[in-house]
Amino acid sequence: MRDRALPALIADETITPAASLWTGSRLWLDSFREAGLQRGDRLLISLSPSAAFAQVVVAALWQGVTLVMLPPEADIDAHLASMDARAAVTDQGMRCGVPTSACATPHTWRPEGLTGPAEPPKSLRDVTGPRTPDVRFLLSTSGTTGSPTWVALSDRNVLSVLATHMPLLGLRNARTLSVLPWDHAFGLVLDFLPALLSEAEIIRDPNGGRDPEELLRLARAWGATHLTAVPLVIDRIADADGGPGMLCSLDGGIVGGAPVSGSLAQLLSGTSLRAGYGQTEASPGIALGPPGHWAANYLGQPLGCCVDIADDGELHFSGDNACIGVWREGQLEREDPDRRVATGDLALRKGDDLFFRGRTDNTFKLSNGRLVAAGHVESVVKQRFTSIEEAFLFSPDGDNVALAIRLKEPNSTAPSREAICNAIGSISQRLIEVRSIPEKDWHRTPKGTVARTEMDAFLQRTFSKEASSSSSAPSSSS
Repeated sequence: MRDRALPALIADETITPAASLWTGSRLWLDSFREAGLQRGDRLLISLSPSAAFAQVVVAALWQGVTLVMLPPEADIDAHLASMDARAAVTDQGMRCGVPTSACATPHTWRPEGLTGPAEPPKSLRDVTGPRTPDVRFLLSTSGTTGSPTWVALSDRNVLSVLATHMPLLGLRNARTLSVLPWDHAFGLVLDFLPALLSEAEIIRDPNGGRDPEELLRLARAWGATHLTAVPLVIDRIADADGGPGMLCSLDGGIVGGAPVSGSLAQLLSGTSLRAGYGQTEASPGIALGPPGHWAANYLGQPLGCCVDIADDGELHFSGDNACIGVWREGQLEREDPDRRVATGDLALRKGDDLFFRGRTDNTFKLSNGRLVAAGHVESVVKQRFTSIEEAFLFSPDGDNVALAIRLKEPNSTAPSREAICNAIGSISQRLIEVRSIPEKDWHRTPKGTVARTEMDAFLQRTFSKEASSSSSAPSSSS
């Protein structure tokens, strides 16, 4: 970075040259060393995506500390204790304006623009456990190993993914429009680090992809060539005026974090964007698709690891990308590096291509003991009927099942119950209703996937009210 004059980061209309990032990183490194921060000490990072974030991460990697990545609004005091960390770096003090518990800890560095830390912490926190020099990142996930879980990634884990993915991303002389949170594995390992290591210019969206009009403005103003995002952000862009054209103009990027619907896959087939699949436990690279190669629920092709589908349909992987362990109850629990890791995802393999078929935990039992694989049924319905954008299978009474669907076009005709029964196999004997639910009533996670617990509760309430109304209505006499 020292000798590069080109912008490295564009955020809040401010251009930060690479040389400025390098200078600030050296100031942070000096401060870390003067305070006595050593290799393997755990350091919390709670910063908004910015030039200061880049400087701190570079300095921390240089010093060999273990980085505990937190969102900008995290409770610093609570995490210092739970992660047994020595100190934190946060810009909360500048944002909140008044002292709070998160801003008042004495074990905290704060950035002063691009000129390094404002001042060193009053002290480093005393810790009770050993250092973790072979852990580079501790990242929170609500994925396959529990909710929430802190996944420990080593240099070997992260570098293995960068080594296989970066040559395919084409980021040399690129300008990447960055919307993902950098404290999560997807944004950190497949957005921020590849751009930094490829000397690409990073155009940071301060809204995190929530405002498609602002995204389009940034893309036009700065000449964005790449975008890595979750399907929800791509959907927002596609619905905006000029959005499909912008997506088609991009030279590359990854769409991942959630399955892609059939209609969005059709749009993406005309772009250079790739399907990406992985989990925090996989650092987070398992599969990557060719540019413009899309279909409903497409995950990509295995990359940098070994993948197999178990007899029950669950996808497993093994390789250098498998995390070295998890942080639980104040200590690191190590895993066998040569293990097969169960992802909790059901998948179908067709040649080199992987397709999402649902989650192993998206199941429920009927009163007769029958196990219903809801995710698999939903996947079959969406693949068989192109008019259906979303499907959600649930049991309204414990004995039978019902299917909620969302049509791509609100005024289009839904497939008949008979047609759906013919598609879903023996569970059709228990299917009592297919109901179209409007978009406003679909409950979603921040990534855009269906929030299953909330959606099930909403549908249960709806069916319960209808049953009560039906039972309380006066009967007509013949």
